[in-house]
Amino acid sequence: MIRRYPSILDRPASQYVFSCTMMKKIPFKTLRHALTVPAIKLVVFAAAVTPRPVSRFSASVLGKLLSFLPLPSNRIIQKHRPGIMKENSISVTTAEIYTSILTGFFDFFYLSYRSDKTFRKMVAVKGSKNMEQALSYNRGVIAVTAHFGPWELLPRAMKLLGFDIGVVGRSLSQKGATEVLNKLRQKPGIQTIDRNAGAGPLLRLLRKNKTLGMLIDQNTRGVQSEFIAFMGHAARTPVAPAILSRKLGVPVVTMHITRQKDSTYLLEIDEPLFFSREDSVSNVLTVLNERICQWILDSPEQWVWFHDRWRK
Repeated sequence: MIRRYPSILDRPASQYVFSCTMMKKIPFKTLRHALTVPAIKLVVFAAAVTPRPVSRFSASVLGKLLSFLPLPSNRIIQKHRPGIMKENSISVTTAEIYTSILTGFFDFFYLSYRSDKTFRKMVAVKGSKNMEQALSYNRGVIAVTAHFGPWELLPRAMKLLGFDIGVVGRSLSQKGATEVLNKLRQKPGIQTIDRNAGAGPLLRLLRKNKTLGMLIDQNTRGVQSEFIAFMGHAARTPVAPAILSRKLGVPVVTMHITRQKDSTYLLEIDEPLFFSREDSVSNVLTVLNERICQWILDSPEQWVWFHDRWRK
């Protein structure tokens, strides 16, 4: 008996259309992944060799272009306007947001291939004695910051002040892209720690009296979090800095880096915060979120509004 195997023609029309659609999508996705790393390397190279005035102009042009495209990020920004922005009297254009973030990344790429002397000329520091005070307790320091301004410049600025720092981050969906960015981050001697690596690397860093950098202003999946007020609305906030500080008595220092009108940058290190077991996790996170919200209110265009911070 001859066995007849079903062919695609035997399928319902709906399944045939679905199969054809998937066949079209797979090659595009494969091509996109294949081009991601070369594209990032090209952008890094271009930013590294381009004079800063030209990079700033390019960021402005690209920012305006991106603001007109039908991107998911633009829809997220528009979703924030009638609620979060209006309630906090924030007026900032979509183009300004993109321009600010692009400028920060272009400068990060540019300075990654420049001397420490050039870096110091572009990045001023205020409050370094606050970090010295926090480290004097010999328990390490938890440095809390946000995706604000050119946050990628912050670890190197800390390193040049003489503070050893490790930064917790997440891997991108494209492994090659993560490797490219991590190589730039690690060039000044910065330790990068994957957020999925567990508590071990974090504890080892703190026991050596080093600084542990954490960004807590995104709705991060797969990370233990609590819903804490952020710009007046509940937002998922990682609990790790609060738990480590309470249990181990590690001081917390909030810091952020802001682009100035003359296109230089200012890193501000705040006075250390000390929490005990009597302080609840939610109270600790409330204090930290309030600090970050004040940075955003002062310079709203320098925060990543295209992230869906309040997604539940």
